[in-house]
Amino acid sequence: MKMDFSQFNLQYLIQARDLTQQNPQLAAILLGIPDEMATLLSDLSPHQLTQIIQIKSPLLTPRQEAWWWSQLFTALRDGRLDEIDAVMEHASLFLESVAIS
Repeated sequence: MKMDFSQFNLQYLIQARDLTQQNPQLAAILLGIPDEMATLLSDLSPHQLTQIIQIKSPLLTPRQEAWWWSQLFTALRDGRLDEIDAVMEHASLFLESVAIS
C-alpha cells in the first residue's frame, strides 16, 4: 500500500515557515534544524513551498528517543491522560533546556 504524505508535508512546512518568519532562533530549536536552515525556510515563497507536494514520503521524523515514543504510544493506547500529560511535559522540558543552552 502506497501512502501519500504530500499534503501533510506541505502543511507542516507552511507552519514551519511561518514560525521561522516570526522567530528564527526559536523555530530552529523547535524544529531541530540549524539557524541557517531556518533562514532558508523562512525565505521560501508559497509557490516554492507547493513544490513539496511532489514528495510522497513523510518528511517529518520523530526526534525524541525511542523510549519517549513508546511511553506516548502506550499512554495513548491505554487512554491514560495523566501519563500523556507527563510524557508531553517531558518533551516541553527538553525543549526549554535546549532553548536555554
